[in-house]
Amino acid sequence: MDKIDLKHMRIFLQLVRERSASRVAHDAGISQQAVSGYLRRLRDAFPHEIFLRHSSGLEPTDFALGVARKFEQIVADVDDVFQAEAFDPRSLNRWVTVIANEYAQLSIVPKLLAKVRQLAPDLKVRIVDFDRRSHAERLAEGDVELAIGFSAFVDDSLPRISLIDEHYCCVAGERSEIAQAVRRPVDLAGFAYVDFADSTSYSGDAVERFLAANDVPLRTPVATLACYTSLRPFLEHNDVVAFVPSAIASACQFKRIEFEVKPDPFSVVAAWHRRTSGSALGQWLRDLVRACVG
Repeated sequence: MDKIDLKHMRIFLQLVRERSASRVAHDAGISQQAVSGYLRRLRDAFPHEIFLRHSSGLEPTDFALGVARKFEQIVADVDDVFQAEAFDPRSLNRWVTVIANEYAQLSIVPKLLAKVRQLAPDLKVRIVDFDRRSHAERLAEGDVELAIGFSAFVDDSLPRISLIDEHYCCVAGERSEIAQAVRRPVDLAGFAYVDFADSTSYSGDAVERFLAANDVPLRTPVATLACYTSLRPFLEHNDVVAFVPSAIASACQFKRIEFEVKPDPFSVVAAWHRRTSGSALGQWLRDLVRACVG
């Protein structure tokens, strides 16, 4: 039986059904000579006759019919391996952990959790901060399903899907009159600005490149904030400008100062460990995240 593989089993079952080597060859897209070769090896493998030749074609013996029933089960079991498991998110009753940088926590996670509550009401989601040093290890350990962040900060070993191409935009406070006075990037030279600490949610280099490319002299910021969420109360008391990703400007309802030219785009991605690539839960979560930015 060492000579009998899955292809032999499929040809055997077709011969039992069709009872014609020529029809099996046509259906399988191979030559009749190739079918004869399969049939010869099948006959050599078994201790009893499997087909009797008649003028009307091949007649399977009782022994062959018994073998066919066993082969059908084997082939069905193998085919079942490649069928997607039935997945019902409403049956989920567990915790899952998602790593997300501040950008994702403000602009993607709220929509994601709304979808989860609707589709999987008993699934509980734990959101943890994105750590550039440990996110890949946590995904590998299996206690985290997904990481959402900027592609430049995601470990190169992780598979990922691109969610959106983002860019930084200039913002000011709701009552600020700066927006009326600024028409071009170079006009920003006359106004104070606030910066953010470099993190997995902010890249000061990208903003500096944009300002330098548009002849805006780089000055010391009046403050360097730790996170985007602290910008709104800061702008209530300080008439300054800042650069934040466009989705953050929308989520926090900042007043935008639009320019025809924009800073270089950067990619926001969802990443996971290769071990969970075939996970039904993982695929479902990735599809949900993608729908949140579509």
